[in-house]
Amino acid sequence: MRSCISPKNNSVAGRARQTGFTLFELAVAVSVIAVLAAVLLSRLVAVQQEAERVAVQQTVLALRAGLRMKVLELYAADRQNQLPALAGQNPIDWLAEKPPNYLGEYTAPQIEKLPQSHWFFNRSNAELIYVLNRGNTFGLGRSELLRFKVSLRQASATRAQPSIPDAPDVTLIQLGVAGGLK
Repeated sequence: MRSCISPKNNSVAGRARQTGFTLFELAVAVSVIAVLAAVLLSRLVAVQQEAERVAVQQTVLALRAGLRMKVLELYAADRQNQLPALAGQNPIDWLAEKPPNYLGEYTAPQIEKLPQSHWFFNRSNAELIYVLNRGNTFGLGRSELLRFKVSLRQASATRAQPSIPDAPDVTLIQLGVAGGLK
């Protein structure tokens, strides 16, 4: 038995059996995937920057709490005269556990050779410094460093704590930028 299929029917039957993408469909699918990947990568960078900012804020809050504990410890031991010495100390030493991205103390650091997203203490000027990831600015313009220092100021006479007259105000402040981390 010979089947009698006309060339016209043979062409239609061949198209019906064709599976897969056409070149146009493949180009559209690749374009959609590329756009989605670009959006995902941009969001990933933004999330990484926000995570770094939050990690730095948490470390600064822990450092300030450690400083408060150290000040209270000196007051409890009636050693207020040792408060000025806090201004030259490394604030990381007051933490129960050092941050995993803490490099240590340096006397003359070559900042450009230090890894990004890490803390270090500069002994020469008693500053705690955080080296920002190059893509992250925390809204600070072009600065690549966040600098912190223990500040010791004599309290004013109109202070709200009259029970501690002439007690110095000891705080960890951010240097150089008014609109920084707080």
